[in-house]
Amino acid sequence: MKLVVVTSRFPYPLEKGDKLRLYFQIKHLAHHHEITLLSLADEPVTDDSFKHIQKFCKAVHVFPINKNSARWNAIKSLLGKTPLEVGYFFNQKIIRKFEEIIHQVQPDHIYCQLIRMSEYVRHLPYPKTLDYMDAFSIGMQRRAENSNPIFKAIFNRDASQIADYESVIYHDFDNHTIISEQDRLHLSFSEKGKVHVLPNGVDTHFFAPMPEVEKKYDIAFVGNMGYYPNVQAALFLAKKILPKLRTKFPKINLLIAGARPTQEVKNLASDNIKVTGWVEDIRTAYASATIFVAPIFYGRGQQNKILEAMSMGIPCITSDQVNEAIGAKNGSSILIANDKESCQEQISLLLKNEALQQKLSRNGLDWIRNNFSWEKYGKQLEDLIVGN
Repeated sequence: MKLVVVTSRFPYPLEKGDKLRLYFQIKHLAHHHEITLLSLADEPVTDDSFKHIQKFCKAVHVFPINKNSARWNAIKSLLGKTPLEVGYFFNQKIIRKFEEIIHQVQPDHIYCQLIRMSEYVRHLPYPKTLDYMDAFSIGMQRRAENSNPIFKAIFNRDASQIADYESVIYHDFDNHTIISEQDRLHLSFSEKGKVHVLPNGVDTHFFAPMPEVEKKYDIAFVGNMGYYPNVQAALFLAKKILPKLRTKFPKINLLIAGARPTQEVKNLASDNIKVTGWVEDIRTAYASATIFVAPIFYGRGQQNKILEAMSMGIPCITSDQVNEAIGAKNGSSILIANDKESCQEQISLLLKNEALQQKLSRNGLDWIRNNFSWEKYGKQLEDLIVGN
């Protein structure tokens, strides 16, 4: 089949969850289908990144967008009914270029990643699949809960607009996917039962145990450090968890690794907290820690960082909210902590108990290998597209 794939971010390098998801989907679809990629880019795309993706596609088209103009478009969307992120990525001139290329290709199917890109293809007369990926409305609601009054009002308004928009565009697409059952349940429209749950996988050959790497840190947290839930998790670990744990473990240290750290995250750096920023091989960050802790309470979707850490055999602690999308057994494959006190208790327990570390490491690795395969979920997406 001739497939057109539409995305708001160039899917390489793999430092964000949406890019990771699309990269492996494209890689799978490229085995049997001809792909034309149409990608926006609000950051420069290097020649190496372009050539890497080009290996999987017949044609790759990149359309740079100016961040300042995009922010102004998002602000203008506050005056209407368009969600902020849809407004941010909306560009009428680029839409016309998209349409011109798509009509030239005459695709058998269009795959659109995220509702923010739906305006680019929703009215085109070709079979289409929309990947909601996450329930963005609930993510915005949770962010509103932890904001000052001005931003609370903006985020609550945007959450309502996203929910309405998710419903409206449903009817413009033939197929719909989302990353987890919990995200599907948060969709507000009546047809949500027809949305296919399509989780992420893990490259278990790449994210494999690295016993040769020295354990320099007691705790690691990895992720895109410009992403709000990750920023909050890093602050939670550094300011609310470590001070109390130092009474039991005076030399306890923390690694915070990942691209685009905000200034607030950078300011956490100290003698016992290492903030790395971009890491060339993120596996070394996982492998250099005794345990991995992801205290995420405000996010949505599936947390790839937990899948990757478990795949590398690192004992993991996270919240019920994160584990809902993973389904690992508490006490056997993972430990659950939903607040400050339980997080401190679980970290203390795990650092003192090597037998429990080994148990979680072994069982967590088995759980990932048995349940989270990119091949499995790539095939499910392919079947959905081909079957339409």
